Amino acid sequence: MRGRWGAGLLLLLLSSCAPQVWSAPGWTVNLGDPPETSVTVRLVSPREYGVCSPRLSGCAVPVGHVCLVMLDRAAFLNGTPRQRTLLLAHEVGHCLDASRLEYTHGDFRDEGRVYSAYHASPVEGFAEAYAHAYLARCGPNAAPLGWGQGPPCVLPDPHGVRPDRLLR
Repeated sequence: MRGRWGAGLLLLLLSSCAPQVWSAPGWTVNLGDPPETSVTVRLVSPREYGVCSPRLSGCAVPVGHVCLVMLDRAAFLNGTPRQRTLLLAHEVGHCLDASRLEYTHGDFRDEGRVYSAYHASPVEGFAEAYAHAYLARCGPNAAPLGWGQGPPCVLPDPHGVRPDRLLR
């Protein structure tokens, strides 16, 4: 428990340069059964990302089992249900890579390039593969990730997201 408090405090300090992030609309969802990863999502302007590039549609700042996800408010709210779900699940993939896989990226190397050149790095390849695995299992239903209403869905196990099982 003390580790979660320390990680939460670290996230607070990291974003202290942009206090508007914490007051922005959003939600917190606890993932796992039992819950083992706490993800706080905030819808912000990319200019408020702080440690991440404002050219991105989303940014995850994982610290152990606690993760701050910042999503471009306009891109998220104006996207289709599929686009919203892929964006949110991609960022959650980064969180789970940290908390469940300890940054091993599911043994990805450059296999994520099947999605785009941007996804060729192991960290981005895993996150995008996780998003596609989520979409294959839950469809455009983002409710299990805390957004909107929808039926329950068991999230994909990040250990099962592997380069030899890529979904498009």
